[in-house]
Amino acid sequence: MIEQLLDTRVLLLFLQNDPALPDPLAQRIESSQHRSLVSLASLWELSQKQSLGLVKFAAAQRPDFPDLLLEEGFEVLPIDWGTMRRASSLPRHHGDPTDRLLIAEAIARDIPILSLDPAFDLYGIQRIEC
Repeated sequence: MIEQLLDTRVLLLFLQNDPALPDPLAQRIESSQHRSLVSLASLWELSQKQSLGLVKFAAAQRPDFPDLLLEEGFEVLPIDWGTMRRASSLPRHHGDPTDRLLIAEAIARDIPILSLDPAFDLYGIQRIEC
């Protein structure tokens, strides 16, 4: 099974069945050939944005949100110290610290990241956008 990491926006678009998510990405996430990983950092980001009114996604405030993702077939990754250290040392091509954490996770695991953000390309990782 091929692992892939979802960035926060792709995760949110997928969970909301938003047509802004390209069909090929949705199909990759749903494919039994791919194991979709979600960082705890993305859950934190969604929770923060929900509480600030920046996104409307009530599930992000539920205490069982990680369990809901597990039920949907995602694997939720904890954030470890090595990933945090790597993220803090990455060049600031991308201003969002959560995205740098995701980039560091993709680097550490040597896996592609599903993202619509072209700034990820500046880090030399494999980004799948469609």
